[in-house]
Amino acid sequence: MSKLRSLVPSTHSLFVFEAAARTQSFKSAASELSVTQPSVSHSIKMFEKHCGTALFARDNRGVQLTEAGRQLYDEVRTSFRRLEQRLETISDRGTKYVTFAASTSLAAHWLAPQLYHFQEEHPDVKIKVVGTDRDIEPDHEVDVTVWVRPRDFDRVNSWFVCDEIIFPVCSPAYLLAHPAPKSVDELVRHQLIHSSDAFRKRMSWPEWVELAGGDASETKPNIVFNDYQLALQAALAGEGISLGWSLTAQHLLNNRLLVRPIATEIKTDRAFFLLSNDDAGKNKRCKVLVDWFLAQSKELRP
Repeated sequence: MSKLRSLVPSTHSLFVFEAAARTQSFKSAASELSVTQPSVSHSIKMFEKHCGTALFARDNRGVQLTEAGRQLYDEVRTSFRRLEQRLETISDRGTKYVTFAASTSLAAHWLAPQLYHFQEEHPDVKIKVVGTDRDIEPDHEVDVTVWVRPRDFDRVNSWFVCDEIIFPVCSPAYLLAHPAPKSVDELVRHQLIHSSDAFRKRMSWPEWVELAGGDASETKPNIVFNDYQLALQAALAGEGISLGWSLTAQHLLNNRLLVRPIATEIKTDRAFFLLSNDDAGKNKRCKVLVDWFLAQSKELRP
């Protein structure tokens, strides 16, 4: 049992105290709570008696909080606001978000730079982005997500976004500081940034180099990041050359934050798909987000 129950006469007394303290008037508190002024005065007296200290100073001009009353009001006000926010979040009256579950790299380098513009165009659609290190099935908590699957993947509420195409990327600053590679064989002599995700299968540098016709034995993973987002951050910082994916790198390439040091690329038999939960057909806000995502990635589709 909460100790609070023994520290206050009743939960109602907290509401009376909050209203009286906020308005600095028993009369205004009574009007707000739809009770009589004597009722408010009696409730406050009982509260003060229970606390063993005066919460209000009374004089001919009205009432004012004592130091003890001010300290208590600061706590009550903060606690009430937190309760309001949490109750709004879990109730039907709270802000309705469309939840987008995405890899950290997609969230950071594709969604984050563009959501501001989306919000300007659709101010009534609120989006919550959830970063995840694994694929999540859209359900009652996740409205939209992106998977990489075989190109013939097909199911209800899924949309083809683009083929999975993989190519080297680096920062313009890196190319200014190092001689640009002219072939895959020259590329492998550069500082290659490796990553190995625990729950998502991504092509590694040795696999890419072999498919590109190079000598995979030359790829030496001096540093390996356990999250592809960290590999991209290292590339953006000019630390070396990372592998880039068609969708994830789209915005970075368009804005020249990353460049492709050589034109060689590997197109796999997989593709990016946008998925939504079963409520997509009934949720207009979800449909707006789906349409926007497909429009923003349109240039990646032949």
